[in-house]
Amino acid sequence: MARIKLTKEFKEAITQLPDREKDKLLFRLVAKDAALVERLEYELLEGAETQEERRNDVARNIDETLEDYETYFYSPGYLLLELRALSAEITRHIKATKDKYGEVYLNFILLNRALERFGKRIASFSTQKARTLNDYVVKRALKIEKLIEKLHEDYRLDFADDWKQLTALIRSIPTMKRTADWFNLEL
Repeated sequence: MARIKLTKEFKEAITQLPDREKDKLLFRLVAKDAALVERLEYELLEGAETQEERRNDVARNIDETLEDYETYFYSPGYLLLELRALSAEITRHIKATKDKYGEVYLNFILLNRALERFGKRIASFSTQKARTLNDYVVKRALKIEKLIEKLHEDYRLDFADDWKQLTALIRSIPTMKRTADWFNLEL
């Protein structure tokens, strides 16, 4: 949706509207943006005390989805579709809560659990079949690395073991390791 630049006169005219009319317009506009509704519900109704609970709900959903998918695993391409859908759920959580710690935590859960469950199967596919999944995982690992750098150093220590686990899992899949080397991911 393209943003429209509002003129100074138009902004002034809106501020002159009666409160009741502004409220009606605001409700109509907010209802059109699901992400905004979720963020406002979190900020106005729940508050920061539910952030950890929401984070744990997303982590639980990741685990359940990957567990359910284990019996339906077909190929790296289909696993990639599942990972992208779960990644979108993480993004929704981040947009609603602004949870920087949770962003790193949930991405580690996503990648580590997926590679734990499916690593051996991924390794059995050719480089060509696993290429897009390998690219996705390595790029996501690079993103996690950048996110960790932005965190306070105390939080960085919280993720040291997760990072070691992720890099070990990437190294255990030869085609993914080659991709990581190509992208200069420190393993």
